[in-house]
Amino acid sequence: MKKYAVLLAMIIAVAFAAAAQDVVKWTHSVKMTSATEGQVTFTAAIDKGWHVYGLDIPKGGPKPTSFNFDKSTGIATVGAVTFSPKPVKVLDKAFDMELTWWANKAVFTQKFKVTDPKTAKIVVTLRYMACNDTNCMPPKRETFEIAIPKKK
Repeated sequence: MKKYAVLLAMIIAVAFAAAAQDVVKWTHSVKMTSATEGQVTFTAAIDKGWHVYGLDIPKGGPKPTSFNFDKSTGIATVGAVTFSPKPVKVLDKAFDMELTWWANKAVFTQKFKVTDPKTAKIVVTLRYMACNDTNCMPPKRETFEIAIPKKK
């Protein structure tokens, strides 16, 4: 009986380790294009064999990649988030629908204007879902607080 308990504990530990696997690593940078305007860039380094979904996903599909800047202070976003490269469009067998996604690497950029230099700070909540050909990680949410550099 003790052997089975140990085996069960090992299986559970491996399952939790697999679930905690971080298959997408995010980095960010801010570039000021003038004293009051800039852009923040987020880069997703995606492990081989995995992908993250596009920004516009049909209802009933996986969670799309999204960026929420509502908690930022002293800035206003300008336009929509842009991306490169263009995501691939595929028939995703797991969801049985045509979807867009990025594999390997994706870069997302949001332009902004500084409205109050004293309180200017970017706070973004990033949501995404990563899958491979056989399974998906649970949807993930990461929040970044990014200081605005002073233009020299």
